[in-house]
Amino acid sequence: MQVRPQLEYIPTSGRRSFVFKIDRDVWPVYHFHPEIDLLLVLKNTGTYISGDFIGRMEPGSLFLNGPNVPHALHPEEADEGDWGRPAVAVLQFSAKTLGEELLGREEMAAVARFLEESARGFEFHGRTRREAAERILAMPGQDELERFAGFLLLLRDLARSAERTPLASPGYRPSLRPGQIERMDRVMRYLQQRVAEPVTLEEVAAVAHLTPTAFCRFFKASTGKTLVGYLHELRVGTASRLLLETDLPVSEVALESGFSNLSNFNRRFREQKGVSPREFRASTHWERDQERRPLPEARRYA
Repeated sequence: MQVRPQLEYIPTSGRRSFVFKIDRDVWPVYHFHPEIDLLLVLKNTGTYISGDFIGRMEPGSLFLNGPNVPHALHPEEADEGDWGRPAVAVLQFSAKTLGEELLGREEMAAVARFLEESARGFEFHGRTRREAAERILAMPGQDELERFAGFLLLLRDLARSAERTPLASPGYRPSLRPGQIERMDRVMRYLQQRVAEPVTLEEVAAVAHLTPTAFCRFFKASTGKTLVGYLHELRVGTASRLLLETDLPVSEVALESGFSNLSNFNRRFREQKGVSPREFRASTHWERDQERRPLPEARRYA
């Protein structure tokens, strides 16, 4: 049974500035809401989609999703249903919930500008990501005032940071009609499940219940990408994981990622990553060993 996309409103009742929760498992449905999401991935690897951005997620990834930008997390692991190993820490907020009076104060000027810049979303890296994770994972054990103070300091740090990459492209404009979001959810699930298999335009158009011509217009308008371009990004993301997590030869990585031609795989990989698959594997070996260190144990927050 497919879960219909829906607007998600923060249950503040006009009294709370933000919502903090820890989700047991990832909800992979392509959806949107008017609030900003700050998502800290705790255990899953896979694909993160935000507007027309497609990237890798892994334990420790920190994404800020802009308001009303459709997004989804597609994990490669099955749900565990284990509260001892939650999947995502989530903070949801907006300029409205923080309040115009607070954001208008001189001390909050940098944060107010940051919220204005958040429409495209960001991925955070390096020290910013590590320190933000520490603040977020301390929140379950704090009282409400400590948690709010930590939240403001977190926003300050994110606003000051240069260790961030925009997600959606400058020209991206979200389509918010629920029927289109639901249709795109079907398409993305289909492509995710068949990333290593040949996929034709006619097959994908049939999933969307559109003619091939209408599907091309719909997909371009919804993602800012062609179907071929989207598949290349999705497959390069899969290849990156295999290069990092396995010892498969590059030729096998290409096949497992949906590339039947090795030279095409090398070309597409270099276009997106700036290095060859072999260079990528070699240059990230030490870094990945460091990033695999376990995050502090998260507690269920109710």
